[in-house]
Amino acid sequence: MSKIQIIFDFDGVILNSHKVKTSAFYYIFKEFGKRKALKAQKYHLKNVGISRIKKFKYLNKNLFKKENIKIKELNKKFTEYCINKISNLKIDIYLLNFFKKNYKKYDFYISTGTPQIEIIKILKEKKIFQFFKKVYGSPKSKIKHINLIKNKNQKRIFIGDSKEDYISAKKTNTKFILKEHAENYKEFEKIKIFKIKNFKNLNYKINYFYII
Repeated sequence: MSKIQIIFDFDGVILNSHKVKTSAFYYIFKEFGKRKALKAQKYHLKNVGISRIKKFKYLNKNLFKKENIKIKELNKKFTEYCINKISNLKIDIYLLNFFKKNYKKYDFYISTGTPQIEIIKILKEKKIFQFFKKVYGSPKSKIKHINLIKNKNQKRIFIGDSKEDYISAKKTNTKFILKEHAENYKEFEKIKIFKIKNFKNLNYKINYFYII
């Protein structure tokens, strides 16, 4: 019997770093004024799961035309801010135990909008890199990630927290589980999908999900 492929988003799923990324969007733009910084942050929240570079390019073109923002410098500032904050975050103990006990039972993957080099570094620092068969980050899209992972003989689940995750799963015929939190519950409250608030009894939840 083939193993189930379980694809995890990172920010807001494996680590509660979604809050860090949200505050980072305000932090890096605050020098251009509170109003514009809040607009940039709002745009990020509406487009969670998409590469930050794509967001920077959009904001540069549509909100910061006069400022002539340099994307590379902006990204460096963003990365430095996030790395410092993320280093202090801990992985949920239930999820960590799930990885340790089940990495041979399931095939684990990462699909995230975080840059490839950056996400690998974070996973190694958190000492969970070894649990994943493959790790995929930007610049490739999540749809491309899933298409690289797909195996017609294996069942497949994406555990994510954003509309980008949900849409990517839907377009690739992948089952989707929403990791619900304060930043996404309103956006998904009218969408009928399988939702979890935490990783307690995750093994049971995955098996139950495939029965219903």
